[in-house]
Amino acid sequence: MAAIWWIDAAAEPSAWSGQARVIDGDTISIRQQRIRIAAIDACELDQTGLKDGQTWRCGVIARSYLRKMIDGQHVRCEIIDQDRYRRLVGQCFIGDTDVGLAMVNAGLAETMLRYLPSSHPISLVEYGEAENRARANVLGIWSAEIESPHLYRRAKSSKMP
Repeated sequence: MAAIWWIDAAAEPSAWSGQARVIDGDTISIRQQRIRIAAIDACELDQTGLKDGQTWRCGVIARSYLRKMIDGQHVRCEIIDQDRYRRLVGQCFIGDTDVGLAMVNAGLAETMLRYLPSSHPISLVEYGEAENRARANVLGIWSAEIESPHLYRRAKSSKMP
């Protein structure tokens, strides 16, 4: 019988670690607990853009990249918040590699710093510089015509009845 992890905010651990399962380009699951990777926003799974005149599946590509990075690896997430969907939000690492920063460096996520709590440990300068480099080098989402993921979600939710 599979264990069920009940989440009690008061008893919430400050870190989760173990083998992770990738949900999408900015969300993973460790021991059946969903964790939103802090400070980044990747394309939604069904989101596409236009690249070199072709449909580019940015959401699927972001998830695939994250899977290649995480697959079979021990992931440690320092929990810094809980979002409005009650997912934990954490800065996640494989060894010393910051997973969110790696996604931004690859151009497969943009920085999303406005929702970070004031006590977060994330280097805003490092994330900003990584996004600027990805833009300058025309990597990933910066190489295609793509609606910003947060605008895509907003437009999609306003179309729902």
